[in-house]
Amino acid sequence: MTSPPTTNKPSIKLSQKHLDINDPNLKIVLDDIQGNILKSHGRSHSRHIFLQFNGHAQENRLWLNQFALKLTSAYEQHQTSLDFKNSGTEHLFTGLLLSYSGYQALDIDSYQIPDDKAFRASMKDITFQYDTGPSGVHERTINPLNDTPENWQTPFDQRIDALLILAYGGDKTDDEICNSYLDNEIAKIKSNLNNIATILSIEKGYALRNKNNDVIEHFGFVDGLSNPVFFKSDFDYWQNKEGIKSYDPTAPFDLVAVNDPGGIDEDLSFGTYFVYRKMQQNIKGFNKQTQQLASLISKKTGDKVDSEYAEALAFGRYKDGTPLTTNSKKATLNNFDYQEDMEGLTCPFHSHIRKTNPRGDTNRINNTPIGNERSHRIVRRGISYGSKNLNPDSEWTDAGLLFLSCQSDIEQQFLVMQCGWSDNPNFPLKDSGHDPITGEQNAKLSNNIKEWQHQMNGKTITLDFRYKNLVKVLGGEYFFAPSISFFKNLINNQPKKPNLL
Repeated sequence: MTSPPTTNKPSIKLSQKHLDINDPNLKIVLDDIQGNILKSHGRSHSRHIFLQFNGHAQENRLWLNQFALKLTSAYEQHQTSLDFKNSGTEHLFTGLLLSYSGYQALDIDSYQIPDDKAFRASMKDITFQYDTGPSGVHERTINPLNDTPENWQTPFDQRIDALLILAYGGDKTDDEICNSYLDNEIAKIKSNLNNIATILSIEKGYALRNKNNDVIEHFGFVDGLSNPVFFKSDFDYWQNKEGIKSYDPTAPFDLVAVNDPGGIDEDLSFGTYFVYRKMQQNIKGFNKQTQQLASLISKKTGDKVDSEYAEALAFGRYKDGTPLTTNSKKATLNNFDYQEDMEGLTCPFHSHIRKTNPRGDTNRINNTPIGNERSHRIVRRGISYGSKNLNPDSEWTDAGLLFLSCQSDIEQQFLVMQCGWSDNPNFPLKDSGHDPITGEQNAKLSNNIKEWQHQMNGKTITLDFRYKNLVKVLGGEYFFAPSISFFKNLINNQPKKPNLL
């Protein structure tokens, strides 16, 4: 990594918060980091193109170098967003991620390859050991995701070297227009590959929306509400909308960004690690089980309870995003915590949003510093796939989520959240149970205890009910999103040993 000569060199602190997109001091950084990291690309349709390199290392480097001209930087993403808001003009988003095997296919020095150990092991390696239990809350160290790669579908059962992400369309753009545009872009890519790489598969994603035009997932819940924010403008949005007294969504730059060892400048070139998981959702199974839970609660309390309430107990929110802890509907979407629900009688400890974002539970229960808890957050960039039918006649239809998350440390963010929290029946308290949405469905409670308590209309009841078999993982991989300068410098990048003198 070489630093360009400059006077009054711009810089950014990894701990910096409230980034100002208009700060000229940051422009060189935002011009080099890819889009869809610090802020979602916001397009309604996407294509995820999985590649396997066939060419020699020099050919691979040349193709990537040329493709880099198409990449959308964080700054360009912001400018195209403004243009869309002002004029309605659509712009294509283009991103490019590499797996560890993809880096190896470039024949560059190892010190230029990101060193996260999960990234280097790859998601298929289920023998690698990880530390996924801060404060000893989880003991599993091998195969923390409980994956069975031999059962994964194409392309995840093969070696994946790169992932191209194309995205296009606003929230009201016609589906056919978006699909046709993206198909044309893919045709161009195919014509330029020249046998350098094989397209293993193309996943089609789209923004699923409810009647209020909110982005939702296939169980019908508004999605993405508690994502960390990095820009001052996004912080101001939440502060002005509902305040931040109970929960501040702000995150430092280094929650997601790491120095790109192959970038042009160690102080200005950044990338992030991406986790990719294709997750099939059992929509009919979820609807059926919520009806069962609603009937059980009605029987226990003597009050009629509908499926809407039972659904909220699984997620910790109603479908419109209102948290269970809120006294009145639509009072807040993000500015809340569980300070007044210390026993988990209103919002169950095992509910999805409480498991994956405890909002201070680890501090209240285990005296874990709140900063430690917040350091495990991830930045979600997923998108739905498959059928739009939210009331199917059969279980396990071709529908679900193309899960993507950004983080600066896969082990201490995604793996802790998934393994140490969601899958762990003893987080945050003993026998809390697994996360019903993304948790390990076969997690065992001590002494086979399945019961949990819930309070409704002043009545405390004991419930013997756990959701199960709601999500299947069809495959995945770990990637890194290099800086744009890394790709642009590849044509001049010849393997060499670093000067250690």
